[in-house]
Amino acid sequence: MSAHAPPAAPLVLLEERVRPEWLDYNDHMNVVYYAMVFDRASEAFVQHVGMGEEYTRVTRGSWVALEAHTTFSRELRRGDPLRVETRVLGCDAKRVHLFHSLHHAEDGYQAATIELMLMHVDLTARKSSPLPAGVRDRIGRLAAAHATLARPAEVGRVIALPTRPGEASAPG
Repeated sequence: MSAHAPPAAPLVLLEERVRPEWLDYNDHMNVVYYAMVFDRASEAFVQHVGMGEEYTRVTRGSWVALEAHTTFSRELRRGDPLRVETRVLGCDAKRVHLFHSLHHAEDGYQAATIELMLMHVDLTARKSSPLPAGVRDRIGRLAAAHATLARPAEVGRVIALPTRPGEASAPG
């Protein structure tokens, strides 16, 4: 591995604890706070690759989410320590395909995942724009390193009810 190549391991850019105000009446972390934690992980990622708040202030370039798919597998409760692992699944001239997995930081189990497509935008023109070359190179090196890891089972999932012969797939 060259000195410029990142390690073939997910990035860990966010660690947190489940706060009391994040709980719902089921006494576990509410779905909206999973989204907030994943959003914070995305913010940490763009900061990590050099496109955080300062970049946006100076260049008027930023990110928007185009698509997201979240899965939930285990609950998190008050005070549980969290760790988000981030993988770059791919990138092109304007977009980055990310995958975050949210884990209980002590027990190690995966509680939730989100697969995202982010797009670089020019905030002055209010439209998509190419990633700066240096940033695209950094993201590309991460994607190459992360491609050597086992692909998460949740990537590319589709929401659907399974159907059996003779069953209708939707009311109608």
